[in-house]
Amino acid sequence: MAKRSTNSKGATGSGGETLPARVGAAPAEASKSSAPLDPSILRTQRMCERRAFRDKDVSISRMVGDIARQAKRDVERSGSAAEAWRVAMPAQLIDETWIESVSPMQIVVGVSSSPASFAVDRALRAGALTELRRLMQIPGLRVKIRLGRSPSSLGPRES
Repeated sequence: MAKRSTNSKGATGSGGETLPARVGAAPAEASKSSAPLDPSILRTQRMCERRAFRDKDVSISRMVGDIARQAKRDVERSGSAAEAWRVAMPAQLIDETWIESVSPMQIVVGVSSSPASFAVDRALRAGALTELRRLMQIPGLRVKIRLGRSPSSLGPRES
């Protein structure tokens, strides 16, 4: 009768079994003494070992974001909304206002001072809003006035 041996967990088995040195040993390490593995499997294992996730390079992300915001502002200023704003508003108010954003149902207009904000509001109530709606072909268009500094007075953003 063959002699049975016990492993560390107390289970019995034949004495001829060999286990890898580590539990999580890779198949390539476990089979060094046995038959060679398929070359495609070895190549895949090597590629997996070399593959590493790289950190994103964010060194220019702020600059790219600034350029994108500036391009968006330029398009908004030179687009159809800006042209309609120039046509609908009195000439003396155009220099004191700028378009901050345009959405399908709302235009946000920046104004440089409180008196200019009051004058823009009066002009909109006197018929400029109706003219804007007609020019842009948006019957439910709203105009929001925001008091602040002109983007041209802020200058370029510093990093």
